[in-house]
Amino acid sequence: MLLFRVVKVVVAGCGIAGAEFLRHFPGEAIVVSPEPNLVCQALFPAYIAGKVEDSELSIDLIPFFESRGISYYPNKVSAINTKYKTLFTKASILRDINYDFAVIAVGGENCTYGIKGVEKALSFNDFKQARKTKKRIEHANKVVVVGSGITGVETAYELADKYKITIIEARNRVLPAMCEKASLFAKRLLEKSGVNVVTSCKVEKIEKNEVFTSRGRFEFDEILWCAGIRGRRIPGLRYNRSGIKVDESLRADQNVFAIGDCADVKVDGDVATKTALEAERQAKFVAKIIAKSVDKSYRPFSTVNRPFAIITFGNRGIIVKGSFVLTLPQGLIYRLKRKIIENFFKKFKV
Repeated sequence: MLLFRVVKVVVAGCGIAGAEFLRHFPGEAIVVSPEPNLVCQALFPAYIAGKVEDSELSIDLIPFFESRGISYYPNKVSAINTKYKTLFTKASILRDINYDFAVIAVGGENCTYGIKGVEKALSFNDFKQARKTKKRIEHANKVVVVGSGITGVETAYELADKYKITIIEARNRVLPAMCEKASLFAKRLLEKSGVNVVTSCKVEKIEKNEVFTSRGRFEFDEILWCAGIRGRRIPGLRYNRSGIKVDESLRADQNVFAIGDCADVKVDGDVATKTALEAERQAKFVAKIIAKSVDKSYRPFSTVNRPFAIITFGNRGIIVKGSFVLTLPQGLIYRLKRKIIENFFKKFKV
């Protein structure tokens, strides 16, 4: 597909959302991101447990950029001026970048909910944090995991064969965004592996080696924060607690789109999940819109409100889609998950 006119497209971030946009967009573009690597966060739980190597987690996107005529700048976007169509960076050179269209795909950061002492907790939203967490827990004995979404339950299970694990969840069941059948299956496997599962338990504050909750105190050597993410904020755009506000066409402003974990996507009351699959759908949608930008008619995006996930527990796992749960033993789901990741990386190899 050829663009009707040359437009200057600038993409902030090259995680799954940003990379998938670039793969589907037929024109040239500029990418602004601290690192030119596509990192698979789905493997972080296994990585910090020492079961996955560094080389398996990421792929260098420079060859892909060069093959597509994409210009890469190793900077971090610090703000945007939508009136003058300008992105600002933190670098000493190339501080200002003008655009016709901007795609914001800067990912997410921890939701801390204003809890005192949460800065003492470890997290792993990016490769640098994951490396730090892996190193820090090597000499731990008791580890507390706060949050029992997909990342939380996979992390607790992966670490259970080496450490004394307690997983804390504020709601009344683990995997609260999934169906109850998936929650029961996960709880059963966690407890069978020796994990202390504590639900209906709200964290009140964290001190040096103790976390204070609505259900008492829990000691730890290290504490991991997996209690949800919110979109990273870019000054100059409107946002709420979940992320950058977008309309039904994923626009944060007239010629600015936000996709992936940084965006707060709500369509007809349905809230988009912050998953790799949803990021891919949003990226493909926006790439088509900008490629057809000459007609200026933006169709609405339709999100998927039934969560889909592949959740692994060592050599067991489940596939969840809405209320449907498929359990498979003998490592089949784990191999499927690794194959999906391998095939995804292959899309960007030249």
